[in-house]
Amino acid sequence: MMPPPDPMPQTLNRAAGAPHCSGLGIGGFSGVCHAGDLIPTALGYHGVMVALAFDTDRALLDVQWLVEKIGPRVHQSEAEADAVRGVVERLREAGWAVRLRGGSPVACRGDAGTLLLAHLDTVEGSPGAVDNAAAVAVLLELARTSQAPDLCLGFPVGEEHGLRGSRMLAAQWAAGPLNLVVSLDLIGRGRPTAIDLDRSWGTDEIRWLHERSEIDTPLLHRIVGRAAPQWRSDHGPFAARGTLAFQIMTRGPEAVFTRYHQTTDDRVYPDAMLATAEALEGLATGGTPPRSSGDPAIAIGRFVVSGTTVWSVIGLGVLSGLPGLPRLRQSIPDLARLGVMVLVAAVFMLVPLVAGFPVTEAEATVANVIGHAETGWWAATPWAVAAAWAGWLVLWRSLPGTGHPALMAALISVPLSVVDPLLALPFAVAAVGVRVHPLLGLAPAVLVIRPTTLQEFAFWGLLSPWCWPLLFMLTFTAIGRIHNPR
Repeated sequence: MMPPPDPMPQTLNRAAGAPHCSGLGIGGFSGVCHAGDLIPTALGYHGVMVALAFDTDRALLDVQWLVEKIGPRVHQSEAEADAVRGVVERLREAGWAVRLRGGSPVACRGDAGTLLLAHLDTVEGSPGAVDNAAAVAVLLELARTSQAPDLCLGFPVGEEHGLRGSRMLAAQWAAGPLNLVVSLDLIGRGRPTAIDLDRSWGTDEIRWLHERSEIDTPLLHRIVGRAAPQWRSDHGPFAARGTLAFQIMTRGPEAVFTRYHQTTDDRVYPDAMLATAEALEGLATGGTPPRSSGDPAIAIGRFVVSGTTVWSVIGLGVLSGLPGLPRLRQSIPDLARLGVMVLVAAVFMLVPLVAGFPVTEAEATVANVIGHAETGWWAATPWAVAAAWAGWLVLWRSLPGTGHPALMAALISVPLSVVDPLLALPFAVAAVGVRVHPLLGLAPAVLVIRPTTLQEFAFWGLLSPWCWPLLFMLTFTAIGRIHNPR
């Protein structure tokens, strides 16, 4: 019997005696963390009730099977073939009809409007607990417990070799029209987070997502997802064909998985798996997602700011800067002032980066995967950011500006709004905010010049630590006159 629905929305009702598991080292599987029997949950998202019975022990056994009994599952290896055979067997035991499409197991029921994906392969040498055994185990347990009537579960091969399996699935899909595709990648620690919410996702879609799941949608990831979607996971080939799609990864305190593609990827956190399963069940049972024009909406916490509001803020930002046009020539000396400020900030930032901080696990991973030199930059990042801001603020107070403080932010927001409105939004906010206080003109820089953000840029190979000082060019929005901004 399932417990009665929890009357409080967004509340997890655990079975009595079900412990909180902090972590599980696969090598020490026995006796480290016993999650007990079925963990029945009653989830309420804005009145949408979802029932899910998730057997954590059984899911962990599937992780153990992939990580310990099979080990690294390189594409086109016998280990990957063993994983395929094992997934097919488990799906059939759960009552699903399974087909192999391009070598990837796929199981569907009902109208098959929602497709959930978790790739089976790993890079060479990595046991792949978080990347991606935990995700596979979540889908296998959903195959046993999900109440979703219209659902497909896919397990692509060759994700680590250019998304080979999912490319073939997308090209040959014939199970019926897809309303939603979600790929699971890097699951096993932290909170479920939506990555690559591209231009298909507008106000209605993001509200639908938040009404049916506890999934984080970070602002910066939303901006990047619209302006430059990465599509590094299996949802990418479907999104490229116009299907509403995104990736879920779990993000812990460091925002990235520090054992990514390493031999040490052998630990999962059951609570992260459970939270991911809850989010997926909410989406899979939430009906057909809306399809709107894909306006530039964003989520701030649980509140969704509509695309109309975003465009209104951009318009206000442009209007705020218009009075500065007659003072355009007065702003030219501010560019020289900006150069001095950025140079000093760069020096202040680089000193901690070369000061010899100890090399962390995350930095060693980046060195192995991306190739950045191990200088202690990861541990030094908070100090580098603090030093750069301190140097910039000292000069900002010492070198008075002459131009209009909102002009530069307003000018730059215009071309950026053509590229994507969400790129322009921080600059428009700065142009409006600077009329309240000059430091509010730093809105774009505050969004980016943060330790975890810079570390994440470097971790995924998007920006070398030695290029971080260039991002201080964003502070140009506050180069105008400090006093009397009008």
